[in-house]
Amino acid sequence: MQKKVILVDSDVISHFMAANKIDDLPRILAPHHLLIVDQVYRESSYHPFFEDRKEELDNWIKRCRIMRIPFPGSNQNIRVEYYKIKKENPRFGAGERACMAIAKYGKQVIASSNFRDVAAYCDANDIEYIGLMDILEIAIRKKIYTIEICNQFIHDITIINDAKLPVYDITKYTPDRNLNEY
Repeated sequence: MQKKVILVDSDVISHFMAANKIDDLPRILAPHHLLIVDQVYRESSYHPFFEDRKEELDNWIKRCRIMRIPFPGSNQNIRVEYYKIKKENPRFGAGERACMAIAKYGKQVIASSNFRDVAAYCDANDIEYIGLMDILEIAIRKKIYTIEICNQFIHDITIINDAKLPVYDITKYTPDRNLNEY
């Protein structure tokens, strides 16, 4: 299996933190490398109901050896793409824009739960992406989570983060992409 570089968006981080399972994320996506772009870090370090979110995020990054990277603003293609995405679709968050612009030119994978925004862009630009439900499916396939744990995870993030998900029972989810590479 060839190792991939996965740019993790803030929604995935937020959901794993809300479910109190953030340490599982790198284990689920192993052996692939997880990266967090600075814009994603800034978005992820704040939550209106959790004052210690930044500390929790910093501890996770250190504990699990997650690499935080600066936005490669010196790369003109990436910088121009970032601002083009912002102009064409202002509802994209800074973290999503950063991940999409970087992945377009670097061929990384994007991990996001916001398919409404990210999927069309990724498909149009030949960018590989996985969603939160895909990550839960991978966790089941690797026997890291059971169906019950996944359903509790879904339940928890629906309440805590007001998550809007395609299904509320993991057994009702059918991935539309091959997840065997994960």
